[in-house]
Amino acid sequence: MYKGIEERTTSMAYNLLFYVSLGSYLLLMLLFMLLFSGAVSTVSGQQMVVDDVGIVEYRAFHLEAWIGTEESWILPAFSPVRGLELAAGAVITEDETYAITEAKYMFREPRNNRAGFGLVAGTLLAPFGQFYTYVPVTLSLLEERVVLHDNAGYTLERNETVDGDQHYNKEEHFFTWGARTDMALAGPVTLLGAIFGETPKRPIFRSVFE
Repeated sequence: MYKGIEERTTSMAYNLLFYVSLGSYLLLMLLFMLLFSGAVSTVSGQQMVVDDVGIVEYRAFHLEAWIGTEESWILPAFSPVRGLELAAGAVITEDETYAITEAKYMFREPRNNRAGFGLVAGTLLAPFGQFYTYVPVTLSLLEERVVLHDNAGYTLERNETVDGDQHYNKEEHFFTWGARTDMALAGPVTLLGAIFGETPKRPIFRSVFE
């Protein structure tokens, strides 16, 4: 009996610590976002667009942030359920700030010479509405010295235009795609190259050392 009480007490304390940590983390991220928004125009660079299949570990947190010339974003994420990652943050451009929410589920974890895949769905809000979904695939080769990533998905974008007293809602549909290669060079240096696009726009290529 005493063992059962001890196990339940330990479990309750662990859950309470987890949710207190989560609340504190989100408050810190909100403060960071407010400070972060003022620094957008001070640095150059741009983030990678092609996603990998990896997610944060179960009941752990991580923070993705990038400050770029075109846009900057901050995306705190945590994993409340094994295999599932939830994220909510902001995308900041010169003209607007957008709220972003995203969920990613990893169906199979990538291993050496074996592909992993998952499913991502998210929304981007204000001043327009956007829904997107895509399938990330990651293949690790040569004992993870070369890692290939592929994305294929769909985006629905809704815009509101005003002509006098008339309001018009316009919907646009895009097929999205992307491919990225991560190649380990000497020591901690990795070369990343990616090409991505959405129909009917022209594709974009980007490379960076990390």
